Amino acid sequence: VRPYKCDFCDKSFTQRCSLESHCRKIHGMNLNFAYKERRKKVYVCEDCGHVTEDPEDYFIHIKGSHPYNPALMRCYDKRQFKFHSTKLSEIVNKNVSVK
Repeated sequence: VRPYKCDFCDKSFTQRCSLESHCRKIHGMNLNFAYKERRKKVYVCEDCGHVTEDPEDYFIHIKGSHPYNPALMRCYDKRQFKFHSTKLSEIVNKNVSVK
């Protein structure tokens, strides 16, 4: 999402200061906005392009639509996925003794 569009060419930018720098360097124009515009952070799904300003909505979207997305996997506690070799050996030994 690039809301700051150059009026002189087809370039667009995510930050106002980048647009100002582009216009000054490429087109020789000084742009001075009357006020500094403050935007909310935008969360964009890299898989399908879903856009939201609410981080909770973004998490719910990823969880429901893309459950194996790396962004979602980073949210889980890694200790939950810890491999316990002692438990595996107990299971294997029980299966062997049943034969």
